[in-house]
Amino acid sequence: MAISQIAFHVIFTALFIVANVVFVRAVLYRLNLVFNARKANGTENFLEHKNWGFRIKSFVLNVILQKKNFKEPLRGIMHAFVFYGFVTYLLHTTSQFISGVFGYALDDPYKFTLVGSLFGETANHYYEAALQVVSILVLVGLGFFAWRRWIQKAKGLDVHSPASAIVIGMISILMISTLLGEGARAVGAEYANPFHDAAPIAAGIGAIWEAIGVEYSSADLVFQIMWWTHILSVFAFMLYVPTSKHAHLIFAPFNYFLQSDTPKGALSKLNLEDETAVWGVTRTEDFPWPNLLDGLSCIECGRCQVQCPANRTGKVLNPKAIIVELKHALMDKMPEVVKIRETNPEGAADAVAALDTSVIGKYEGLSEEALWGCTTCYACVEACPVGNNQVNAIMEMRRHLVLVDSNFPAELQGAFVNMENNSNPWGVAAHSRADWAEGLGVKTMAEDSNVDVLYWVGCAGAFDDRNKRIAQSFVKIMQKADVKFGILGTEEGCSGDSARRGGNEYLYQTLAQSNVDTMNGYNVKKVVTACPHCYNTIKNEYPQFGGNFEVIHHSEFINELSKEGKIDVGVAEDANAGKYTYHDSCYIGRYNDNYENPRDLVKKVSGGKLAEASDHHSKGLCCGAGGAQMWMEEHGERVNVKRSNQLLDTGATTIATACPFCITMITDGVKQEGKIEEVKVKDIAELVAENLK
Repeated sequence: MAISQIAFHVIFTALFIVANVVFVRAVLYRLNLVFNARKANGTENFLEHKNWGFRIKSFVLNVILQKKNFKEPLRGIMHAFVFYGFVTYLLHTTSQFISGVFGYALDDPYKFTLVGSLFGETANHYYEAALQVVSILVLVGLGFFAWRRWIQKAKGLDVHSPASAIVIGMISILMISTLLGEGARAVGAEYANPFHDAAPIAAGIGAIWEAIGVEYSSADLVFQIMWWTHILSVFAFMLYVPTSKHAHLIFAPFNYFLQSDTPKGALSKLNLEDETAVWGVTRTEDFPWPNLLDGLSCIECGRCQVQCPANRTGKVLNPKAIIVELKHALMDKMPEVVKIRETNPEGAADAVAALDTSVIGKYEGLSEEALWGCTTCYACVEACPVGNNQVNAIMEMRRHLVLVDSNFPAELQGAFVNMENNSNPWGVAAHSRADWAEGLGVKTMAEDSNVDVLYWVGCAGAFDDRNKRIAQSFVKIMQKADVKFGILGTEEGCSGDSARRGGNEYLYQTLAQSNVDTMNGYNVKKVVTACPHCYNTIKNEYPQFGGNFEVIHHSEFINELSKEGKIDVGVAEDANAGKYTYHDSCYIGRYNDNYENPRDLVKKVSGGKLAEASDHHSKGLCCGAGGAQMWMEEHGERVNVKRSNQLLDTGATTIATACPFCITMITDGVKQEGKIEEVKVKDIAELVAENLK
């Protein structure tokens, strides 16, 4: 072997080892920081996790098939160009690594190719030709993202990002060096017929090389320069990416594969009997590790920020900042925690406790005001292309503020006291809970528990005058369909949704356990409710307390009655003259994927006409009342007004809702805009009850 070949071999091998060692160490270092945080519920025995199918499906759909990226079609396509470009390049780059390590690259970089060795040289030529097309597509994708960030200056991309310029530059060099190198190969007649025709891009670039004076004799040198440019760029990429925000390339796949299969609408259950348990979080090491892995996965694309109703109305909450600040806390605080645990395991607990690892109020994006601005609408989670859950992180910190610091908005105090004393946030006397049903012939479970379904009325249906009419309408529908149902009456308590989302886990668990015990006492199997918050809580969270029921939202229940012919829904008298629209409830929509049942009912009443607001289905804008916001003061532009204006912009004369909070908030918004005399706001149960044949 010539001296030049030996030198090449040594230099390449040294660079290869350094790049790979640094890359692997950087990744493992960060994963070690993450997994030194608190274990997440259901992950204590990861290898024994019962639902590997769920994790594999999550990985395939969202990483391999890029499902969540395609929720924004144009951006999804452009990201797919880049992502699948990387996937296509894997064999090419691996071949280059092998050629470099074994010293082939100086003489003939294509002496060894994976595709050629596995499938023959004909397949390899066609693969390399396809790679050139892929390289062009990757450059198109990169150009689109550069245009969005620096020319369009898209909302959400509001932070100066030299990292984006570096990565776009690196990837561009990877693609351009490959194309220019293949063009040089074409000049050097490396493409023998018929493969020259199979690589028109390389042939075209080769013609340009020839036009500027590159001839057969110098083409090999040009190719070698491009080869080195490409491989050095790969090494630089490996050194840089794990330490930058573009580490999502590495950690987002982990994020999707390690996702929990618990329902989207279920918060974790705190062990309030264990005095050593963590009740909410402010210290970095106390966060469940998925919250910190989210930070490493974040690409800072701003999709969550753009969709957040609080951020859209000028509040300080920015879900992107929540996750980014958790990443900063991970890198700032956890190294010392890990060092202490590894060097002094016996005294680690006290030593770690002495560290200042708190995050609430210590990072700009994690202020108390920001944490209390969340409506828990799940829009940020739905929008995130890398599987982050901003809501869970916010709820962990809210729990700390309430349970440990007793620090929460003053208005919540009244709601908490009312729920504790009267089992409803309005504070109405509990003994009047069944008064709404007077004269309707509705029996309580105490009077007759031999029923097919329990109607869970909820606090709004029982105590709020506007929502009482919805409860009465729903009863009318069930009686028309001869449904055998009962209510708990005064035995029903608040479901506890606002308590839990307000951070008061202790109060929530008290309410939840009492309700579960009552329902189990009557051997309840099936529950129907008109409140999405009660629906989500009973369906997805009561199983944590032994309450395993079939739970149906009234939109689905009524729609099934209609489909089965048990009720006949006619077209409303004003259907021809008016226009109908529907407001999506976050808790039956994004949390429980119930979008079409309420729409089916509105279409029946409207004669098939339904005008969609600018934000609808999974992108529907929250009414502003979730996350216990119903009981807190809102300052600045109001979310419900913004949403009401979107609905009014459809030209609708009737706005349909399917949630007691939503109907209150949208009605208030329509009133504020002075349209309450022109535009009706009604629950789907009212629309159906009014038009029963």
